[in-house]
Amino acid sequence: MLAVVGSRLRRLVGIIEDLSFTTVRQRLIALILRLAQASGTASKEGVRVELTKTHQDLAAELGTVRELVSRNLSRLQAEGFLEVDGRRIIVKDLAGLRREQTASE
Repeated sequence: MLAVVGSRLRRLVGIIEDLSFTTVRQRLIALILRLAQASGTASKEGVRVELTKTHQDLAAELGTVRELVSRNLSRLQAEGFLEVDGRRIIVKDLAGLRREQTASE
């Protein structure tokens, strides 16, 4: 039982650190990279990711509000990293997103 409680505590401390020390942009990029790796499919345009959650659900998961998720998705699209069409995201520059994530840390 102590091992389970310790594991949960470590997970919660990690979540608190993420919310305290990373930006919404960094958390969103990390989420997109995880989704691309876990369920993305390669296509000629890039890595296609189908979102199963709404922007509101993503915001709740990232500890922010829907407007910031939408704004950051739009910025990543304007910068050429993504193409967003409803619940479908095409990651055009996977390596660039990884660089963005590590450059911001």
